[in-house]
Formats: sequence, structure tokens, C-alpha cells
Amino acid sequence: MRFMNSTRTCVVLAVLLLAGAGATIAVGQGDSYTRMLSTTMSATNSLFTAQTAVIQQRKSMAIAAGVWPEGTGPTTTAPRPQPIPQQYPIMATDFKPVSGPIMPDRLADAATGVDAAGRETMRKLFRQALTSFEGGARKNNMANAFAFLTAVALQVKTGSEPTNAQTDFLIAYFNNILVGAPGYRTYTGQQLQMLYESLVITGNMLALIDAQGKQTNDANLKAQAGAMSQAVLKQFLGVDTQ
Repeated sequence: MRFMNSTRTCVVLAVLLLAGAGATIAVGQGDSYTRMLSTTMSATNSLFTAQTAVIQQRKSMAIAAGVWPEGTGPTTTAPRPQPIPQQYPIMATDFKPVSGPIMPDRLADAATGVDAAGRETMRKLFRQALTSFEGGARKNNMANAFAFLTAVALQVKTGSEPTNAQTDFLIAYFNNILVGAPGYRTYTGQQLQMLYESLVITGNMLALIDAQGKQTNDANLKAQAGAMSQAVLKQFLGVDTQ
């Protein structure tokens, strides 16, 4: 399996697999997914906001991905994406899980506004999200997990599937950024596993919210998907697409 193309495949398959399993966003669950994203963003904050050296890389990534807001670019001409200064092998962001899946139970138990049956449905949905991702992407790899959530956010924001080149760049980008981040080296195996699972589950839920909002023409779901994608792109790529 060629890992560089796997994340794009997972973005395309995420909604199809979950929809095939009968997954839907029930009334009252939407706010739980927004809080889930906020928790995930908080867990990654130290990895992305304290690194002034990577700001230009974020801008270059945004330009390469085609999401740089019109009129806010650093120059009047289209700048070329800058090369990433140091490359690391993809296994540099692999990790060894300490147990079976952790976050499906934790996220379902933390959900509000749902009954016991709804909580169990969420638990199964979260497990299916992990299974579907790991069937096509590099399993237990942080760069792939970050790239997956970001690629989903890009698709929600632009309405177009990420290209192979974009997903290749995203995986390499996150692989290099994570290995170079001092805070990343302080994460325990359990912390890495929890963050990895949170990123994958959140990416799947964002894709599902967006798809269901469009299929049912639900303005609230579409707005929620838009807001979630904007939060991801702002924190991970340093781009405010508002």
C-alpha cells in the first residue's frame, strides 16, 4: 500500500462507508461533535501555535492547497510554495498503541443530549470510523491522521476532493512539522493514541455532517460543517477562510 495516496482514498470512502452502515447525525448529536472538535483542537494547540518557524510553511501549504483567501496573499503575484526544509521518513510519526481503541468509548460517554441508545450508536459509529480509516491509510501514524482531518476540511471548504499531490504534500508537511515540534516528543504512547483516534473520528464525523447537510439541505448541519472545517484549517494550516 502506498501511504501517500491512501489519505485521499480515505476522504472519499469516509462518507460512503459510514453511510453504508446507516450512519446519520441524530437530533442533539451535532453539538457533541462540535465539542469533540474543540477538544481535539485544544490537544493539538501546543504543537502548532508556538512555532514561529513554521508560519511560512503554513502559508505555502495553504497556497498549494488553493485555500488562501483572495486578496490576503503576501504578494500580488501567485507565490510558489516553499520547499519543506527537512524531510523525515514516514515511520518517524508512527506510534505503538498501548491498548485497543480508547476514544470511541470516551467520546460517546462524554456526549450530551443523547440517550443510552444514542450513545451506543455513537460508540459503534466511532469504532467504524477508525476501522474504515485504517483499512486504507497508514495505521497508527500521526501524520496520516492529521492529514486526513485536514483533507476532509479542505473538501468541505472547497467542495472538491483533494488531489493526490495535495494529500502527498499534507502527509509530508505534518510528518515534518510533528517530528520537528519539541512538544511532540513529550507525548506518551497513550496520549499519541488518543490524539490519533480523535483526529480520525473527528474527520469522519465532519465528512458525515457535511454529506448529510447537503443531502437533506439542512442549513444547520451545513453551517456546522463549515465552521468545523474553518477551525481545522485555521489551526493546522494557519489560514482564516472566513
